[in-house]
Amino acid sequence: MSSPPSRLRRDLLLLAVAGALLFLPALGARDLWNPDEARYAEVSREMWQGGSWFVPQLNGGIYAEKPPLLFWSIIAVSLPLGEVTETTARLPVALAAIVALLLVFRLGERFFGRRAGWLAAAAFATCAKVIWQGRFGQIDMLLTALVTAAVWFWVRGYTERRRAFYPWFFLFAGLATLAKGPVGLLPPLLAIVAFLLLTRDRQELARLHVGRGLLLWAAVVLVWLLPGALLGGRAYFETMVFKQTVTRYAEPWHHVQPWYYYLTVLPGDFFPWSFLLPSALVVGWRRLVWGGSDHPEGDEAVDRARRGFLFALCWIVVTLLFFSISPAKRTVYILTLYPALALVVGAALDRLAAAWERRRDDPGAAVPSRGWLLWPTGLLAFLALAAAAVLPVAGGGRPELVVLGERFLWVLDGLLAALGIAAVAAFVLALRRRAAAAAAALAAGMVVLTWGAAFVLLPAFDVFKSARPLSAKLVSQLQPDQPFAIYPRLDNTFLFYTRHRAVPVASGDELAAFLARPGRDWLLVERDRWKDLAGSAPQLVEVARDADPVHGYLLLAEPASASAPEAAPAAPPPAASGAASNPG
Repeated sequence: MSSPPSRLRRDLLLLAVAGALLFLPALGARDLWNPDEARYAEVSREMWQGGSWFVPQLNGGIYAEKPPLLFWSIIAVSLPLGEVTETTARLPVALAAIVALLLVFRLGERFFGRRAGWLAAAAFATCAKVIWQGRFGQIDMLLTALVTAAVWFWVRGYTERRRAFYPWFFLFAGLATLAKGPVGLLPPLLAIVAFLLLTRDRQELARLHVGRGLLLWAAVVLVWLLPGALLGGRAYFETMVFKQTVTRYAEPWHHVQPWYYYLTVLPGDFFPWSFLLPSALVVGWRRLVWGGSDHPEGDEAVDRARRGFLFALCWIVVTLLFFSISPAKRTVYILTLYPALALVVGAALDRLAAAWERRRDDPGAAVPSRGWLLWPTGLLAFLALAAAAVLPVAGGGRPELVVLGERFLWVLDGLLAALGIAAVAAFVLALRRRAAAAAAALAAGMVVLTWGAAFVLLPAFDVFKSARPLSAKLVSQLQPDQPFAIYPRLDNTFLFYTRHRAVPVASGDELAAFLARPGRDWLLVERDRWKDLAGSAPQLVEVARDADPVHGYLLLAEPASASAPEAAPAAPPPAASGAASNPG
């Protein structure tokens, strides 16, 4: 079922260009945001600055929460500029998204054919969660690309009956572990084992040589872990090996959610393809698992497509179960199953397209109903156009628009309308039994939405979420190497934009101890938490504040170090409603 080499190279080149146009533009158009972007950028900067290549550093101390692969990647792409920037902090993630896109195409093409590969790649690249994670400086897209690469090498070995590819699975699983721990190995390996047991292929399971492969995986991980343990000490080793893996999985200390949490977030995160997912599961199961005898490439292709669909289902189910068992849940944890979701959608749409093509050649042929696409695309079109119609009225009075401006509302409304028009086009194409063209229309709508968000909508939120302006004010007053205090917890955006270390204070006593030090003292405090400390530091006065009316920060200083014209009593601000997210 593989494409000729020349056509395959052309397809991959076109996909790479398409991925670059989707994930690379305006990477640096907005500042770094919490929860993770600024932290990972600052860790990379401090590792580079301090030459601590095996033990990540943050705020002058050891950062023992994540392995270093993303930090190494950020440093590598930052070398030509000589510093870590907003663009270089996100570039490895965007490149990983492009690689993952190419791998999804190869998996779809290998199991189901060229058109299915294109459809799967479109569904993967243009779903909401992948678009966001491919442009946001977190680890999970890098993890997803490496897990998908590992799966690709297993698929090559499995479909070609060449076990020489199997060690590459464990090698890339090792690299995925260097990105985010054992989750780079366990879900994909368990999915493969479940699939081989389901298909009763014990011979191929034996050929996988799991024991030998785990030794290779461990060797890759130990390239970092051994020198990291020697340099970071026993506490660092135990934290990375036990607390951040076993304890975080079995007895987490945050992000606790019910067992069904992922079932509630998947529809929104896989948007708009979640509208087509129920149809894809039913059509794929009927025509690939129980049917498929009409495949134009013969029985071997039928069997390969059936096995590919079953493997994608195993990938989805095992990953969901693995992360649902743990009490700790975040939407990014299951990003590694999105390639499998895209494969299911691509395979089913390809089967619909093939069946409807036969209908044109043979009007009497029995084919699936157009309703499998008409209902999802029609519902999506209605919801998107309705949202575009309601938004100017419902959003016109929001207090955020005072800062964001009316232009923001109208751009958002135009993008929703564009998505609705794309869904209408998909509906009309489904009426004409053109499944692939309908999918292309949906993907085009999401591309337009992505560009509008990247160039206009997201940068506008810097006024709420960026620490740059307040950091510039603080840096203009600080002496070289002088620390400042932050309450109630360390905020990494200020570390990155001030290039100064901070002293986290969690109580009035800790603040009093900080203020007792010689020299001028500065404090950043979340404005809705200042009332907790005001009695402990009555001498502090307000110097500046950011634009967020509720959850933003105040910059405070002792009177002798504050600028006289700007100094004012640091009273808590009046209550406000409808504030945006925490700017940190």
